[in-house]
Amino acid sequence: MMNRTVYDYTHEQIGYGFNEKNSVVIQKETDYILSKVLASFATLFHDKVVGIKISNEQFTYTAEYLLSPKHKKNLITWLDRVYEVKSPVSDLDFGKWKIDLDTWYYELGGVSIEYIYHDDYLLTAAEAADLLGISKVTLRKYVNQGLECQDNNGSHKKIPKHAVELMRDTVYSIRMQMNYQTKKRLEQTPQERLLEINQELTELQLRYGKKTYQEAFEGIAEGDLDDPIDYYRWEALTEEMDEILKIAGGTKGN
Repeated sequence: MMNRTVYDYTHEQIGYGFNEKNSVVIQKETDYILSKVLASFATLFHDKVVGIKISNEQFTYTAEYLLSPKHKKNLITWLDRVYEVKSPVSDLDFGKWKIDLDTWYYELGGVSIEYIYHDDYLLTAAEAADLLGISKVTLRKYVNQGLECQDNNGSHKKIPKHAVELMRDTVYSIRMQMNYQTKKRLEQTPQERLLEINQELTELQLRYGKKTYQEAFEGIAEGDLDDPIDYYRWEALTEEMDEILKIAGGTKGN
């Protein structure tokens, strides 16, 4: 995907941009690396992805974000990944690329990113539940929490293969859910999102018989959790609700 000369030059430009605090250079390299990542999906992952639909709204970069240590790390990480990736790519590794791209895309200020998969890369609910060793009811719960599921014109095959692999990886299953929530926030009004959060929190409170996730999981080490997804989900929902209420409170009277 990238030869060594281009890799070295891009690396040098990133270093120069951050050393000189030159946001114009960093924006140029950001756009370049993002375009190379998207090109990777079209070439290396063509057996999985038909295409990617991205909102035509322009990113609104800020100098503060462009010159942040977090963004520098993202640029270097993606530059290395594009340079080092080799075909074929497993479903799990593809899924990690996809989740990390979604995360970065939303951090950049993106509004909407959607993937169109080949039909033979999608599983039915029954197939996905069988691979995960769970019931279809439990699978439906995971979908509601953020397990990737396509709504493709009524087809019975909706769950991409990598989503099943990611559910076996605690870190990436949580990231998949977080991206799902980010997407929901962008699509809903604060009031709509708050109602949905309250409903999901109520379901968790009834399930565990506790008011907060701290009470529900008190004294239980992370590695001993029966269902770590519930813990992280509850925590994320609580933080998101607090943030929405904080923003709403700060805008009253303005």
